[in-house]
Amino acid sequence: MSTTNKKAYVFEMDLVKANLFSLIIFIIAGIITYLIFGFSDFFGKPFILTILIGYFALHELLHGIGYLIGGTKYQNISYGVLLEKGIFYCMSYQEITKKNIMISLLMPFIWITVVTYIIGLMISSPFLAWLSVVNFMGASMDLMMFFYLLRIKDVTYGESGQPNEFVLISSENLKNKKSLFFHVKDVRDYKKEDYEFKDFKRFNITKGSFIALLVVFGLDLINTFLLK
Repeated sequence: MSTTNKKAYVFEMDLVKANLFSLIIFIIAGIITYLIFGFSDFFGKPFILTILIGYFALHELLHGIGYLIGGTKYQNISYGVLLEKGIFYCMSYQEITKKNIMISLLMPFIWITVVTYIIGLMISSPFLAWLSVVNFMGASMDLMMFFYLLRIKDVTYGESGQPNEFVLISSENLKNKKSLFFHVKDVRDYKKEDYEFKDFKRFNITKGSFIALLVVFGLDLINTFLLK
């Protein structure tokens, strides 16, 4: 059954622009952190690549917790790794409110960028500060999406099934609300049943991603035990 006054706008992220913007964020935050703490051998720490992978996974877990806080059912949350496109992801396979998605978008930024950086300052820990900077880089698109949603009054959120896409359901014409980092790929008639997913994996990792993670762990072993 369709709702005639609403449309489903399928957005696709521009990963090239997004990654470039994230790099700029990392450089700016990195310079500030360098001025505060001086040089830190952050990337020379034992198992640093594995720690960063774990931190990225924590980032997505916090998105999931945000979904739960906002009312998403636990069984409708899915996690995945798609390193071919440079992303870890968390998806909500049910239509959710604007409040729900905005809570989820802010969770990693608040807890493992802002709070962790403040703790790093309080205990003079360059390591925690640099972890925060890395997450800030990863959270930059979350923030851009958060601020985009602030521009829309009538909106709910859904998934298209692709980790680099998302769906905004609104009675407003979202084609008129431009963004530098994502664009409207398709506009569909809204049908509530299209966003009631039943067949999806709770966790998905591509074969290429699994191999890449094994390589990362192997490099960490070499760096930690053979090159010291």
